[in-house]
Amino acid sequence: MDTSLKNCACTLARTLPLPTAVCCAVLLSGCASFGAPSSKVAAQTKVEYYPQCYEPVSQLRSSDKSMTKSVATGAIAGGLLGGLTGALVGNSGDAGRNALIGAAAGALVGGATGYYSERQKQISDDRARIASYASDIGQSTGEIDRSISYTRTAQNCYQREFTSLLNARKAKKISDSEGRLRLAEIVSGLKETNELMAAVDGRAGESIDVYTQAYEKDLQTVGVQRQDVAQVAAVKPPAATDKKAASKKASTKTTTKTDVPKEAVTTERTLQQATAKREEGQKIAARGQTMVNDVCSNPDMGDWAPPACSKA
Repeated sequence: MDTSLKNCACTLARTLPLPTAVCCAVLLSGCASFGAPSSKVAAQTKVEYYPQCYEPVSQLRSSDKSMTKSVATGAIAGGLLGGLTGALVGNSGDAGRNALIGAAAGALVGGATGYYSERQKQISDDRARIASYASDIGQSTGEIDRSISYTRTAQNCYQREFTSLLNARKAKKISDSEGRLRLAEIVSGLKETNELMAAVDGRAGESIDVYTQAYEKDLQTVGVQRQDVAQVAAVKPPAATDKKAASKKASTKTTTKTDVPKEAVTTERTLQQATAKREEGQKIAARGQTMVNDVCSNPDMGDWAPPACSKA
């Protein structure tokens, strides 16, 4: 946890009533779970021959750490402020609403409980709150998208270098000792890239799951079924060639779903985009694993295969 955040949180905890201080202590204990997924993946590649291939891997780590710091800072600040708000207004006229928030949050799982409670406190309007989920989902989608870009770039680079190395060996233009070192770097770089992509996907997936739980709970609050929202979201806007005909066509398609808020439709479409992006990321990770397997099992490279190949 960031030292400045920790000091600030501890100061607040010392000056608050006991129940609120306990709440803050719980929040602080949860900070240990905040950490960049990249920090769980060792920098295992000794970069000597292919720094250009490892550069996007470094960028992936850097981007992931920046994103995680931003998420953690927002979560701690939001959590502490939420705890303060709950303590200070607990006996006010909002007590009933706070109780309802707590009851609804209790029906959620894991991190969704705190997230849902904070969203309820920050945004009282149901439609505005439903719309706000799209922004958070979009942030996680962007995180996956950046990771896919870095991963694909690294994979393509290592693939090119492997092909070049294979051709050099066939032409007997490289020694066995150097060839083994180069192949070991390629295998290590690919494996590290794949592990980073999987870690980022896992964290982003958890975040999206939290947002989805909160979104579905709010749909229940406004009395809308998610399948109805999905049905409306699946309808593509008509072409703008004939405005009168387009308006009539759109009206016909949505007459039975007039109770679906447009904010929910936007969030639903954002969720669909996030799901598609996650699937793309998983395919990229699977492609990377296939590349490692192909490199390690290549019959022309057998005696050069590094120990890492046995764990591929």
